Amino acid sequence: MMKEYLNKNAERNLLELGNKKFYKALILTVIWEIFIFTLWFVWVVKFQRPLEDIRTYLPLVFCAIPFCPFSAHKILFSKSFYATVAYTVNETQFDTLRQAYVSNRPEVINVLEVTYEKDNGKKFALVYKKDKYLVNGLHYDEGDRVFFVKGLKYPMEFPLPEDKDFKCPVCGRTVTADSKTCSRCKIDFSKLLG
Repeated sequence: MMKEYLNKNAERNLLELGNKKFYKALILTVIWEIFIFTLWFVWVVKFQRPLEDIRTYLPLVFCAIPFCPFSAHKILFSKSFYATVAYTVNETQFDTLRQAYVSNRPEVINVLEVTYEKDNGKKFALVYKKDKYLVNGLHYDEGDRVFFVKGLKYPMEFPLPEDKDFKCPVCGRTVTADSKTCSRCKIDFSKLLG
């Protein structure tokens, strides 16, 4: 099967869109890290914590490293590449922990697992949870070509589906097949990929 690629103009437009999200996430992360470091420094000075004691640095490590605001780590450490949808599995799972204290019924979580194959032959799987749109099978059919863009949440399916809705790669909102414009981001994908 011959692999399809976006034209250079559409690829450049998507990469520019991803770069905007990437730099926004980077700036928010840097601001967050400065905020955490400032709080830690004030705490050290106010309570005269000894800098030789390793326990002085524990709050800084626990607060600054594991937590990235706004899921920025997914944006900051992603890469741009082409892939093909190799396999999809729809499942329904029951989560008994979240709703056990509210009612006797477990919460039903819809799950879609999508296996992608990169152009270099390597496969990887992503799991999408609690998304009726994805689980209804209206998105990501086997054989679809997608472009993962550094900085964007979801891969961009191309060519644009003529008869089905698709997911906005920027915000995750459903983009209707007839309009091709995201109602949240206001991005016109027919012009972006045209």
